[in-house]
Amino acid sequence: MRKHRITALLLCAAMALTAAAGCSDKNSSSSVPSQPYKTSADGRQDSLAENVINAGLSETAKANDTGYTLNKVIDAGIHTDKNEHYIYLQITIDNTTDKQYDLNALNNFYILFGDGTEAHYDIRTQLYAGKNMSDFVSSPFTIPANGKFSGTIGGFLVGDDVNEFTVCFFPTLDNDRNKDDVIKVKVKKEDIVVLENN
Repeated sequence: MRKHRITALLLCAAMALTAAAGCSDKNSSSSVPSQPYKTSADGRQDSLAENVINAGLSETAKANDTGYTLNKVIDAGIHTDKNEHYIYLQITIDNTTDKQYDLNALNNFYILFGDGTEAHYDIRTQLYAGKNMSDFVSSPFTIPANGKFSGTIGGFLVGDDVNEFTVCFFPTLDNDRNKDDVIKVKVKKEDIVVLENN
């Protein structure tokens, strides 16, 4: 019995150290976002963003000196043994400041499902897109000062049975923890462009 208690204590200590260290490698996959989260009564984690800006597909929304347009949502087909689709975002970001900065798919984007669960960037989608999508831009990507970024980024794993979801974007500028604002775009099945030959 004592052996089991010591093992349990060591496991808890290791988990605490891992949590304290964080997972900030921007080139690695993660199902846990790097932004601060709070847990609601039902156990779901909600972003601390207080200012929600809703926009439609191809509609420009503005927040925190940033213009953001979700131009297209791309489904590259089923690529996992769990029948998950690789989903990519074709976006445009306008920077109205005199400072360039980097954004990335893990820290700045996530997909929110109707049941409150979330999908975050997965490294497998980047590896696939790098080989199969000519307009794909790897994370991190640079937003030029007083300029514009356009490209396809991602990606995310979405189940075969999911018909709609919300694409969420944090316009953090050069402070990746500045998540007071979140721009949300609802996407329906008919809005998604499915790539052929996948």
